[in-house]
Amino acid sequence: HSFLYGRWRHVLGEQQHHLQHEDRTAPSASPKTAFTAEVLAQSFSGEVQKLSSLVLPSEVIIAQSSVPGEGLGIFSKTWIKAGTEMGPFTGRLVSPEHIDLYKNNNLMWEVFNEDGTVRYFIDASQEDQRSWMTYIKCARNEQEQNLEVVQIGSSIFYKAVETIPPDQELLVWYGNTHNTFLGIPGVPGTDEELQKKSRNDDLHSSDGPSSC
Repeated sequence: HSFLYGRWRHVLGEQQHHLQHEDRTAPSASPKTAFTAEVLAQSFSGEVQKLSSLVLPSEVIIAQSSVPGEGLGIFSKTWIKAGTEMGPFTGRLVSPEHIDLYKNNNLMWEVFNEDGTVRYFIDASQEDQRSWMTYIKCARNEQEQNLEVVQIGSSIFYKAVETIPPDQELLVWYGNTHNTFLGIPGVPGTDEELQKKSRNDDLHSSDGPSSC
């Protein structure tokens, strides 16, 4: 089923279909992250139809995010080794000149050229372009981040920056190699936007991920 949800790659680069947990008798998920139609019907009735065809890797489960107000999130069902890469992130390709800086771009990642300029953005805001990775939320601080965005060729993957135990929400943000402007690197802004970025930087440490 690798074509449905991408691939899982080890830190050394060899292909892996799935991670195998040593304890096969362990429960698949704790009650707090259990994914049931009843729970979804109560809290996310509008999402049930959308999720009916969603394909998830066996290592993860979808449940209410621990980030307030963010709806559904993705949680680990088993141990995920540091260095594991998951993806690719899918969506509509958008050229830099068509980006609206005032729009909510939290379902969008950029792909860079070799010279560091932005080639295009991958926009997953349209429902028919989404995969399970769309439900992975952005980390609000460095302490809760366990995934980082990496570019492999012309594709975007998420990479585990630490070994993730079961029942942990997967939370992603840029690694140290990315310089962001309001979450969109390489896109110039107005003086007003630069002032907004400056105020935002004051709220977050310079070496940690920004909120999104």
